[in-house]
Amino acid sequence: MTAARRKDPSAAAPRKKAKARVARSRKRLTGSQEDYLETVLLLVQEGHVARVRDIAARMEVSMPSVTAALKTLSARGLVNYDPYQVITLTDEGTRLGEEIHRRHRVLRGFLADVLALDEADAEEYACRIEHAIDATFLHRLDQFVAFIQTDPANGETWLARFRQFCADDAGAAPAAPARKAPVRARRRRRT
Repeated sequence: MTAARRKDPSAAAPRKKAKARVARSRKRLTGSQEDYLETVLLLVQEGHVARVRDIAARMEVSMPSVTAALKTLSARGLVNYDPYQVITLTDEGTRLGEEIHRRHRVLRGFLADVLALDEADAEEYACRIEHAIDATFLHRLDQFVAFIQTDPANGETWLARFRQFCADDAGAAPAAPARKAPVRARRRRRT
């Protein structure tokens, strides 16, 4: 590299911008951003096109919220977004969307099939939990479900007994944890 090129600040600017873009795309997505990716993926997989209004309707959010999220995801190289056009996922966006959807399916299956929660609750809880788990946890959970469903000695029997146990205890509400009075309040009572 020549001395003139090393000193030329305009030559380094495109490299810095490219590095910054790559660094932004590697940052962890927020739960909301993951929801947008998953929604676009599902709309496309269901044979629909993904437009701002379709995403807004599916997620029950405003169209300006969708637009803002899509601009962010586009800047991170995860969606192809132009105003008033169909939204598509990039290869990386598709990969991440499928990973997010897999987490959701595994969690929903665990909650409904193993913990015997009704489908609506399992769906709601899976939506909340999917953003907090990593690949190791998901893999182990998936292994656990597969094991108890296929273990010839105890799997299905164990699941049936657990479901019966839950049904027998269905009327009992979980007890709220006992709360201690704040330290200042306890001191006042003593005097």
